[in-house]
Amino acid sequence: MTMLAAADSGTMRIVSILALGALFAGAAPTKTGDYYKLPGIERIGTNLYQSAKAVIETHACLHLPVDDEDALLKTLGPEEYEIIWEDHSTCEVQRVNLGDTLPI
Repeated sequence: MTMLAAADSGTMRIVSILALGALFAGAAPTKTGDYYKLPGIERIGTNLYQSAKAVIETHACLHLPVDDEDALLKTLGPEEYEIIWEDHSTCEVQRVNLGDTLPI
């Protein structure tokens, strides 16, 4: 019968570091450039919103912003965006017309 030797503290430290490295290897870093502020956004029509810096067309968005509500425009990919409202609800964005001062 074979008996395994007890692991010393150095070996356990290396195993712990390797396990943590494997755990965090798949974590994607967040970039602050993926969000744009939409201060004072208001609804100006069905699926149409305007802030000081952008006009946004959404798809089936029923959110009614309250007075001086701020929101975030999140970049999901090339030409793909969503609005994140103060209550953490989201709306799919069809089209965005941004001002010349990006990032907001």
